[in-house]
Amino acid sequence: MGTSDAIWRYNLSLDYLQGKTLPQDDAKSFELNAEAARLGHRDAILAMGWYYLNGAGVVQDYEKAGKWYRKSARHGEPRAMFSLGQIAYLERDFVESLSWFKRAAGAGHARSLYWIGKHYWFGRGVDPDKKAAMKLIHQAAGKKVIAATRVLRFLSRRRKYGAKIS
Repeated sequence: MGTSDAIWRYNLSLDYLQGKTLPQDDAKSFELNAEAARLGHRDAILAMGWYYLNGAGVVQDYEKAGKWYRKSARHGEPRAMFSLGQIAYLERDFVESLSWFKRAAGAGHARSLYWIGKHYWFGRGVDPDKKAAMKLIHQAAGKKVIAATRVLRFLSRRRKYGAKIS
């Protein structure tokens, strides 16, 4: 079994997960993806973190999700770095979360800019700094991050009607 087999298994796992061309079967999808990950397919390694994080076809397990995301992050995958930031955030480890989001942003992950901005806005893992937060949120919105655009629209409406932004 080689690279082409890993790609085939990964693509078939997506078909089972999405239920478009095959009946949806999360367990079968996980099984095929796990085989592709074992064969070293980078997208499958990243996806293993997603399966465990979301409990798709397998029991939800943040520790195992983190293991797979760290393996993917070692390959320089910014989506894995972002996901590690999200896991740390869910676990309320804001210093760790901010560190992962900064790594992901440094690797070009735009949504991470928004999350770093949230850390600065609320003072999570860092001293509160609304000016720095707004700069980051504006950068994220400029990169078409929907959540950042919504926040800016919300804050703009609040200012329009004289509400204090704090």
